[in-house]
Amino acid sequence: MQEFCQHVEKHYEAAVDSETDLPEEEHNCLWRDCGFCSVEGNAELLRHMFFHCYHTKLKQWGLAILNGHSDMGACSVGLHNRNIVPEVQENFLCLWEHCEMCMDNPEWFYRHVEMHAHCLEVNEENVLFCGWKDCEASFKGRFKLREHMRSHTQEKLVACPTCGGMFANNTKFFDHIRRQTSIEGQRFQCSHCSKRFATERLLRDHMRNHVNHYKCPLCDMTCPSPSSLRNHIKFRHSNEKPYSCDYCEYSCKNLIDLRKHLDTHSSEPAYRCDFADCDYSTRSLYSIKNHYKRVHEGDDTPRYKCHVCEQCFTRGNNLTAHLRKKHRFKWLSGHPRFRYKEHEDGFMRLQLIHYESVELTEQLMRERQGEGDSSDRNRVCLRMLSSSSNPLNTALNRTDEAESQVSSEDVLK
Repeated sequence: MQEFCQHVEKHYEAAVDSETDLPEEEHNCLWRDCGFCSVEGNAELLRHMFFHCYHTKLKQWGLAILNGHSDMGACSVGLHNRNIVPEVQENFLCLWEHCEMCMDNPEWFYRHVEMHAHCLEVNEENVLFCGWKDCEASFKGRFKLREHMRSHTQEKLVACPTCGGMFANNTKFFDHIRRQTSIEGQRFQCSHCSKRFATERLLRDHMRNHVNHYKCPLCDMTCPSPSSLRNHIKFRHSNEKPYSCDYCEYSCKNLIDLRKHLDTHSSEPAYRCDFADCDYSTRSLYSIKNHYKRVHEGDDTPRYKCHVCEQCFTRGNNLTAHLRKKHRFKWLSGHPRFRYKEHEDGFMRLQLIHYESVELTEQLMRERQGEGDSSDRNRVCLRMLSSSSNPLNTALNRTDEAESQVSSEDVLK
């Protein structure tokens, strides 16, 4: 691995030396099918290329695993994203006590953290304590500690050799392959959104995403996970926009939006249609995707239908405007938009049921009762009724008519 990283670093040095005509902060990654352009200088590009090294190793592991499981089938997602790696905005920082080592290579960083776990001494009760900042977890075995450490570092152990997706363990990798099973093999169906899955466990994991467990402290928004709550607070309640454009006064909250904005400053179209005899080009990713659907895939039929008057629309935002203006619908308190659900007839209609865990419903009722607002209390009671008819109680609908039962206690824990 060290030899491979050194080899790639030579490519990096050659690439930096050859791009003298670009601004000092901008350098392109030349890894095949990547297309990354650094806007924060050479250090960002080097981190990015080292991540390609690490990603390549994981894909090799994934290939070896699939070769040893010939009955698993293959990934059908496609090759177009196989060399796309996550944004690495900062160096990797070790937060083990008294360490704070900073590295630009993820492979060396993960091995460094693993060494902390390997060298840690057990106490008199044969217990190992995690030394990560603000973590008080303890374990009886070193394997469990190393496994726990990956929750701090976000290290992945395997990647799909076809699409490049990275996974924390082999089980999740196998799930990725099984999710692509033909529709005939997907016997388990979600009773809420009608998605199908190859195994009962995949369905259970999916159903948890329909139940909200966490309430925003700043509004009435409820979310299914801590990460979705953090994103909600970041985008709805924070005014901080740390990413700024070097060419104008534009600023935004994430690097993805900044990269999209930078395309607007380019004199050349960033996206061109790949179909023969089509010369369409645009500077917007959304526009090129819309072009493919509308012109080449024939996807211009109305898919959104009003559940009140049956009027149809081609886009969700048109249905939203219709519901608000004609039928006087309002967003659920704390929610920034309407959500639409696909029905058996293929139409997307307004999602009318909002699921929350029993614990969250009780918390909301206590808060509303403390405020003394009877209308809010009625609303929370309706939410609780939705919770009592949780989709997890009837989640495992199987096409072979062998239905299984799932209790809400199993999934709301």
